[in-house]
Amino acid sequence: MKNPVHSILQVLVLVAALFCLTQTTRAQDPVKVDPRHYKVIMENDSVRILEFKDAPGHKVPKHSHPPYFVYVLSDAKRLFTDECVTPKTVILKAGETINSKVGVTHCEENVGYTQTHVLVVEFKNAPKTLARSQRSRRNR
Repeated sequence: MKNPVHSILQVLVLVAALFCLTQTTRAQDPVKVDPRHYKVIMENDSVRILEFKDAPGHKVPKHSHPPYFVYVLSDAKRLFTDECVTPKTVILKAGETINSKVGVTHCEENVGYTQTHVLVVEFKNAPKTLARSQRSRRNR
């Protein structure tokens, strides 16, 4: 018969290992989880610029971005799921910009009929604030 203290310690070690695993998974780099669709254009100590392209039906696994700016290069329809729980369909228009002063962890899927093409600028040393995302359309 096993010692009950030994059994409790085994369970605690397992729970701690699972917690560490979920924390590591939650903060995945989009370039690492989806290297065929995310491409690093430029990177320095302050920013990283990513180009993202995908076709209809493509799903991007759970990943994280620090505070960011997005420039939309083509019209697209995407399903974003923050923390992979709450889905939100977003219509992107070419020329539109999206700015977030907070980071995000999400899953995403191209649910439209066109390719998605965007540039993402990630700010590495941005102050952590509670400001909301801002969306704007370029004057035409």
